[in-house]
Amino acid sequence: MEGCGLNCIKYLLFAFNLIFWLAGGGLIGVGIYVMVAYGVRDVLSLLNLSTLLLHGGAITLIVVGVITFIVGFLGCCGAIKENRCMLGTFFTLLLILLLAEIGVAIYAFVQRDQFFGLIGTAVDGASVNQYSSLDQAGQRLIDFTQTHLKCCGMNATDNYSPVPTSCACAASMTTSTICTAGNYNTPCKTNIISFLQQQVLIVGGIGIGIGLTQLIGMIFACCLFHAKGKESDIV
Repeated sequence: MEGCGLNCIKYLLFAFNLIFWLAGGGLIGVGIYVMVAYGVRDVLSLLNLSTLLLHGGAITLIVVGVITFIVGFLGCCGAIKENRCMLGTFFTLLLILLLAEIGVAIYAFVQRDQFFGLIGTAVDGASVNQYSSLDQAGQRLIDFTQTHLKCCGMNATDNYSPVPTSCACAASMTTSTICTAGNYNTPCKTNIISFLQQQVLIVGGIGIGIGLTQLIGMIFACCLFHAKGKESDIV
């Protein structure tokens, strides 16, 4: 029965590492998503905010994803060979990764109000620029933001005179509650912050899923490590 239980743990750990590889791929995917997500870069450019922090966070996620792939391979080898050294190293690396992720999550949670406050201030700053005084690139950014986020004006719907055509509601939405007299009735400040909050929730949800996966892998590795230790003591 003990041999059967040991084999069960071994194959569960191996199966976990297949999932862990996928989790590594998920981290890499999230990193790429953060860099090229539809609308995120444009919104930051519109607000004259540097994308350096965005790129730094995305690159960090990609690097962690690559490390996760390597750790997953180490865990697979440790499970199949039942090597205590590999299992111990695998557990330690997983623990370091998990603690690092928790630290980043806590920092992001603590700084969230400051970040969105900065976004709000940037929107207010952008609102002083008249649409007609902007170059074509600036007008395209505003048109994209207003069309994509279904809003009109930066921090008030009367920011522009005359009102850009991008403020006009789509034909299918003219009777919607977000439209008044054919134009969107919500300023972009509200929708920009909501949009960025949604992106943060997506990244956070994926991060929680990966963290839980790592925790399960640590439990399996610990069980197999101790089981092999008992087996060695008996021998």
